[in-house]
Amino acid sequence: MAELLGLGLSHFGGYMFSDEDMSARIKHRLEEGSLPESLMTPAGWPAHMRDEWGNDEGASFAARHREQYFSGLDRVRQALDAFKPDAVIIFGDDQYECFREDLIPAYCLFMGESFKSKPYLRARGLGGKTPNIWDDPFDLVNTIQGAPDVARFLINALLEEGFDPAYSYSLPHQEYLGHAFTNTLMFLDHQRKGWDYPVLPFAINAYGSALFKAKGGLVEKGAKAQDRMPDPSAPTPKRCFELGRSIARILEPSPWRVALVASASFSHAFLTEKNHGFYPDLDSDLSRFDELKSGNYLAWRDLPLSTLEDAGQHELVNWCPMIGAMEEVGQKPTYCEFMESFLMNSNKCVAVIPPAD
Repeated sequence: MAELLGLGLSHFGGYMFSDEDMSARIKHRLEEGSLPESLMTPAGWPAHMRDEWGNDEGASFAARHREQYFSGLDRVRQALDAFKPDAVIIFGDDQYECFREDLIPAYCLFMGESFKSKPYLRARGLGGKTPNIWDDPFDLVNTIQGAPDVARFLINALLEEGFDPAYSYSLPHQEYLGHAFTNTLMFLDHQRKGWDYPVLPFAINAYGSALFKAKGGLVEKGAKAQDRMPDPSAPTPKRCFELGRSIARILEPSPWRVALVASASFSHAFLTEKNHGFYPDLDSDLSRFDELKSGNYLAWRDLPLSTLEDAGQHELVNWCPMIGAMEEVGQKPTYCEFMESFLMNSNKCVAVIPPAD
């Protein structure tokens, strides 16, 4: 009988760069001058945001925030190594990377024998070509082993379960994995122990109606929501949750030990239009966190997609398959930590949901 391990983390790229660079998005918004007058100085910001900014434009807070996040990652990596998975399925979004105007699947499983990743490919706006924390060459390319046999088994069984996921043996539009997968792998190995686990990247169109407006996370200069028709929606939390339940049922009789990794921050500032795209929705994020930590997964399943999008929580559909699988097998978090940040684009959560003893 298979066993499943649930893990959750963020793929925020700023963690790869210096403390001073981690608030680059805030500095850019202030420089471009598109914010309401009340937000152009810290005096008009939420109190916690002012505290994070401090007297060094957030550099000291960035150091503490990174330390907290990497400490949580160490808990995740310890659980992963103790579990010794045969395969690691990562649920992540594609932000105008592999999928563009010619094809936008609701979800797609990559089935290659191996994949390449280029960690600093998307460094624009997140440190540019400034030195990264590992002193890697800027053109670093990694090769990650795939798990095509597991992927093929999963696709066939999902079709029997009533799901119709796309699949691909290669990466369209670019030869490297999208940043949700690349950054996840970089962070899980931030101590540079090495990575030998086969990976199945499972891409979800989390951005849905905001995909082309956001163009990969950097809103087009001068673009506003009312300037264009919205694109078709993302798959709903319920659909992604039920996808995870199906994956758990499919894998249960298999011979494989599989780690399911949800890769996403909670609300994103640039998607939270009610906050002028400047800071995330803390109250809504804390509600989602309380539900997750208590094991109230069904609350996530029942969320309307519009509720997530209003809060800038588009990427939480990446978490829904993992927690849907955990609901199916009856596993609850043993570690779940919330990491608040107004300056670093998003609030984060790190979680470990192990098999029952």
